[in-house]
Amino acid sequence: MKKVKEISVFDQALSKLNPAQLEAVDNIEGPVMVIAGPGTGKTQILTLRIANILKRTDTRPEQVLALTFTESGVKAMRSRLAAFIGVEAYRVPIHTFHSFAGELIRKYPDSYKNIVGGRPASDLEKITLIEELLEAGSYRRLRPHGDHSYYVKPILDAIATMKKENISPDKFATFINQQERDLEQIEKIHEKGAHKGKVRGEYLEAEKFLERNKELLNIYQLYINQLHQGRLFDFEDMILDTIEALENNQEMLFDVQEQYLYILADEHQDVNQSQNRLMELIASYHDKPNIFVVGDEKQAIYRFQGASLDNFLYFSDIYKGAKIITLTSNYRSDQKILDVAHNSIATDDPLLKDLRVPLQAEQKLSVIVSQQNFSHSAIEDSWVVQQIVNHQKSGVPYDEMAIIVRTNREVEKFSKLLRKENIPTLPSADGDVLEHPITLQIINLIKVVIEPKNEQALAELLHAPYLGIPTPDLVTFLSARNIGTRLFDLIESEARLSEIGIKEVFAFNKFINLLKMARQYQITKNPAEVTEYLLRESGFIDYVIKQDTFESIRIIRRLYDELESMFIKGEIKNLTSFLKYLDTCQKYKIPLLAPYVGTTAKAVNVMTAHKSKGLEFEVVIIPHLTDNVWGANQRPNLFKLPVVKHTADSKSLIEDDERRLFYVSMTRAKRVLQFSFSNQNNDGRELVLSRFLVALEGNKITEESTTNFEDNFRPLDSIKKVCAPSLDTDFLRLSLSKRGWSATSFNNYSKSPWEYIYKNALRIPTIKTPELQFGSSVHAVLEKIIRHFNEEGKMPKETAINDWLKNILSVNSVTLEEFTRQHERGLKAVLAYLPVLQKSLTTTMRTEYSIKALLKTGIEDFPEVLLTGNFDRLDYDEQGRVVKVVDYKTGKTKTRGEIEGTTKNSQGNYKRQLVFYALLLSLQPDEKFRCTNGVLSFVEPDSKGNIHEEVFNITKEEISNLKSEIIEATQQIVSGDCLQTVCDSENCSFCHLVELLNK
Repeated sequence: MKKVKEISVFDQALSKLNPAQLEAVDNIEGPVMVIAGPGTGKTQILTLRIANILKRTDTRPEQVLALTFTESGVKAMRSRLAAFIGVEAYRVPIHTFHSFAGELIRKYPDSYKNIVGGRPASDLEKITLIEELLEAGSYRRLRPHGDHSYYVKPILDAIATMKKENISPDKFATFINQQERDLEQIEKIHEKGAHKGKVRGEYLEAEKFLERNKELLNIYQLYINQLHQGRLFDFEDMILDTIEALENNQEMLFDVQEQYLYILADEHQDVNQSQNRLMELIASYHDKPNIFVVGDEKQAIYRFQGASLDNFLYFSDIYKGAKIITLTSNYRSDQKILDVAHNSIATDDPLLKDLRVPLQAEQKLSVIVSQQNFSHSAIEDSWVVQQIVNHQKSGVPYDEMAIIVRTNREVEKFSKLLRKENIPTLPSADGDVLEHPITLQIINLIKVVIEPKNEQALAELLHAPYLGIPTPDLVTFLSARNIGTRLFDLIESEARLSEIGIKEVFAFNKFINLLKMARQYQITKNPAEVTEYLLRESGFIDYVIKQDTFESIRIIRRLYDELESMFIKGEIKNLTSFLKYLDTCQKYKIPLLAPYVGTTAKAVNVMTAHKSKGLEFEVVIIPHLTDNVWGANQRPNLFKLPVVKHTADSKSLIEDDERRLFYVSMTRAKRVLQFSFSNQNNDGRELVLSRFLVALEGNKITEESTTNFEDNFRPLDSIKKVCAPSLDTDFLRLSLSKRGWSATSFNNYSKSPWEYIYKNALRIPTIKTPELQFGSSVHAVLEKIIRHFNEEGKMPKETAINDWLKNILSVNSVTLEEFTRQHERGLKAVLAYLPVLQKSLTTTMRTEYSIKALLKTGIEDFPEVLLTGNFDRLDYDEQGRVVKVVDYKTGKTKTRGEIEGTTKNSQGNYKRQLVFYALLLSLQPDEKFRCTNGVLSFVEPDSKGNIHEEVFNITKEEISNLKSEIIEATQQIVSGDCLQTVCDSENCSFCHLVELLNK
């Protein structure tokens, strides 16, 4: 019997409901859908409805099934229900969908032929399986030349999506059959106009998706078979196998239906079709089952592109005559915030319009809705931190403030900025330790132990401050490396260290002794013990704990636990296999998650938009509102999957998904909502205001002036000065005077000054990737072909080309398997390119031709700078004048826009290279060298077997502009200004070294 106190709490809560909420609580029979926007009290009505069912009927608590998405959701629902019905709340089955499936698996093990006796496949196992399937088969679309593994992760994502949406291989095959019929209805050839006789773009696009889907279907079928053979299953299979068990075992189905008389589901907008089918089966005993779902299409942020509407259509289709109740009273935010948020997702779509109803605020607050525009992202970030300080001074508690961003990288960034100002910070969820500088240092330390000749790892590791190597000695040591002198030859010889000018040889000797002992331990100790020795004896642990105790413990503990666990389970045997595992995780962006260590609950929340769902704060700041961050280009559309029931183009679906995410972020705010964006990032790239914020113009958002903050901004006050005493102007001037600029080094500088400093000034050794080795090999073969033509007057035989390619590839550091692939690919490419090459060849050509020139700078103490170039091919006319510069390119053909840098993620390196060559030739004293005609010749054919060449006539203006850019870069180097540049991890590979060198 229920206690009087508990009933009174229930009645008191019931009396506070508005009419729509009360209607939702009182309608306990039949199918009911509640559309509940943010702040409308959906959790309250869910728990009150459960209490009402138990109060008004003889239903036992065990017969009410409540389903939600997260364990935190389960906890919140149960604790609130306990306030209404007391201890009986613990008898109500409140589950996540997967924990409910787990409950059925334990209760009916005989109905699960794949799950019981098996184990979940790890991410590494799934990736390995897809890699092996791709290797073993013949896949033209899903195994591209440039990156054989490009589709591995997208394939796994597509399979996971189809499993979530209850799409079996048979259903997918039916969809593909329809795709084939649809393709037949598309006109294939242009019948008239400029493109007459050519294949229409619409047809090619549809054909591409069809071919990809056919190969994906084959992989999907094989993948399932391999999982079953290995007694493995996916996380999604828990739901799928439960559906199969209920569909094929009537005794189990009737038992479950008899058990659960009422079904309630929270966050229904994010329920996928497998979860929908599971609920449908349980409720299918009755024509009008007691199924109650609460959701809000406006807050659907976890479904596949465009699938968010399907649940609302699905519910209405399955349960005809279901009662639909809409909650419009918001108890969280001021009306101004609600209006701005609603306008971001308002639509005239007849299917969506009735679902996206405006909310009405039930309280009036002193509200701020503003936007700030900054000239640079560094200023914007500093402003965000200052706003937190200001709000706290005005009386807002830290835990009532949130910075909501789009990406995990931004979470890390703002958390770091706040901690630097001693502001308590709570980053959202778990962080990926693989992206952390501490992890990168540990990986490098292990690499140097297990790869004695890895100069890149050694050079990077020596930056580590815990090794105690003075910066002057580090610069001297790295600068001494040349073709005949390897870093390991130097570091192992005390005499040679002294000879090149190392002052503190002891530090190098101590480091070498550490490595020698660790290599001995590898023979007798397990990898976890070796790692522990390395971290302890190198001084690494002491150093990082001193820098940031909680963060360092989080990272090291997680890595050590992973290493120990994998060794115990036999998944790795040594440090080599552990690094291979970490490399695979990094390659496929599989996170190694570790929770952040919270030091206080009263902290500023820094979170992604996805993690903000269900939370509320007095103050919400949404920074970085630029279109590359908050826009519609977050996910590439690689496959067309049958997961969307209503039709729309994929681009608009993606954009609508992003708009809902923006809506969720805004509706977290109670009374202060601040937007910010900047016009330029750290790389100097111009940024465009987010289309979502542009759409809100005219919504009475206050545009705050940033002039005062910008005028008082001091970048060196907000960031550490990167310049180190010995990595000084004199060293950079000397390096530049010796080596000058090449097209490659200037492209590096254009990308990031630190990229240039490390790659071209300090010359950090880098490992040449298989793709780069392949490109160099093809270039070398083409040079031999041209020389043969010049000497013999005819093209070489195929057998000779084959032998040349084999000999050249044999000196590359690749596996036998990669050698075979590169040989097959290279021979195919060169033979396809021969006809094009032969048409353009003359007896007046030079290949691999090096040219130098001096460029006047106008800088008083550095009046000229050296320019160098190595040309793939120069073509001459009969008078000996250079008429054409030809540059060979391997890999995927680039569009003209990509070459010129006018497309997204393209920096125009190829075009800049041609302009650089034109400038270099224009500086030659012999006018016969002056040529402005450049050709980019793509050696490998496209998917249709065609060879592409792009011809450019470099203008005087382009040459003049590049000359000015080179002079400006030279000025920045000789003045040391480049050392003040803030390293941007999006554009530079050496940011972690910059940070360490600064320490």
